[in-house]
Amino acid sequence: MTQVPGARRRPERLEGAGPAAGASASGAGTSARLGPGARALRLARRHLAFLVLLALAAVARAYVTAAYSTALWFPDSGTYVDRAAWAEPAVDRPWGYSAFLALLNPVTTYREVAVVQHVLGLAMVVLVYVLLQRRGVARWVSLLAVVPLGFDAYLLNIEHFVLAETLFMFLMTVAVVLLLARERPGPLLTATVGIVLGLLTLTRTVGLFLVGVVFVYLVVRLLVRTLRWPAVVAFLGGVAAVLVPYAVWFGSVHGSFGLTDYTGHFLYGRVATFVQCEELEVPERLRPLCPDLPPEERRPGDQFVWFADSPANAVVDGERVWSEEDLAEFATIAIKGQPWDYLRQLLSETVHYVEPGRVSGPQDTCPTWWAFPYPEPVEQYDCTPVLAPGPYGYDEEMVGDLRSYQRYFYTPGPLLGVCVLVGLGALFLRRRGWRDRLDPALLALIGLTLMVGPAATASFDFRYVLPTLAVLPPAAALALRGVFLRRRDEQGPAAEPRPEPAPAAG
Repeated sequence: MTQVPGARRRPERLEGAGPAAGASASGAGTSARLGPGARALRLARRHLAFLVLLALAAVARAYVTAAYSTALWFPDSGTYVDRAAWAEPAVDRPWGYSAFLALLNPVTTYREVAVVQHVLGLAMVVLVYVLLQRRGVARWVSLLAVVPLGFDAYLLNIEHFVLAETLFMFLMTVAVVLLLARERPGPLLTATVGIVLGLLTLTRTVGLFLVGVVFVYLVVRLLVRTLRWPAVVAFLGGVAAVLVPYAVWFGSVHGSFGLTDYTGHFLYGRVATFVQCEELEVPERLRPLCPDLPPEERRPGDQFVWFADSPANAVVDGERVWSEEDLAEFATIAIKGQPWDYLRQLLSETVHYVEPGRVSGPQDTCPTWWAFPYPEPVEQYDCTPVLAPGPYGYDEEMVGDLRSYQRYFYTPGPLLGVCVLVGLGALFLRRRGWRDRLDPALLALIGLTLMVGPAATASFDFRYVLPTLAVLPPAAALALRGVFLRRRDEQGPAAEPRPEPAPAAG
């Protein structure tokens, strides 16, 4: 059947959906006769398997909460908490998560902060499932796509930390669902997506990369005429409405317009693991920044950023020796002088995220940070988290159960790699509309960016791959929906009785 140019396509129906809402098989209206309770019961029956999955995911999170008397604590946790009370932008990280803690502080303990984050985790499961169902993905495929969000042990673990990852994931999921739920998002909707991505960037600066990815997606849709230019402009306006005031605020406190002023430190930590100054033309004044040990014996990159004995953090008479500009200059010399070493490290660490297991290399952030701990009663940060302030205690048997669960129930790296390939592969599916090709590719590219970004600017850490669970399995699900629909379409539309021609006059 050919489509009349300019004619609008009928809205896509959910996979396996029955008669249109409000009509029975015989054409008589039925939903008008059903009350809210009856409609809710009908919907619950239709999605009973998902409700069971959601209940089990809630039980898993309740078990984590029961195992520990309070939240889990990473060295960064104290920084976030302290800055929640200062109400001013920090130099090394944006203030978004601290603002979240400040909002919760009057009514919550650290244990309740963890509970709120677990609830956000369940909300992400619901949002992704609803998106996939709205887009017509088969129910069993939608269920498989949200299993990692519901049950990945490392995700359950990170939700219990006083850390920004859960809030970052939630905001990213909200932005993606808002953007992809409607066929042609208008300016108001794309502006809202921009605002959410702006808040996301104030939670973790890697959000800037995601802003760029979504902007490219919108521009491509503009070029293929599935979106109007006011929607793209509104998106940029939404992002600017959040980031520009923050950057002005940051400048009023620290004297420079921006979101952070620690880029030099992060870049130095990135290159300090491989730079060989004897092979480069390093200015004499920057020579003290050269690491002493051979590359294979050096500490992980994050220690070059944060540890007091790092050359980057040298202090004389209470003043830092090196400015951010000095550190950035040193890193630029290293990258330009050893481009293949930098690219090799970038590629190897990106591939590391999709390798089997949770194996740590000598220059990786210690993976035992993200294993369910048996906390010690005193503070110690040798790759083992402690409990947040509050009533100290944990159930040893329950923690043992969680550790056993974590040994087997996490999302395999190779599966994430397959999801990236399947999502990007949707671009090459023929006989599909641009939306069905671009949307899975967008999600796959967001997931890939979440892995490449930290590898390019920071050090390897398994917690950086966890946000990909909200986009990579859905990317594969949307791409497979395209395959299923293609096969169905190739069989031709359902046979419809054609009206018989009217008899000729006379």
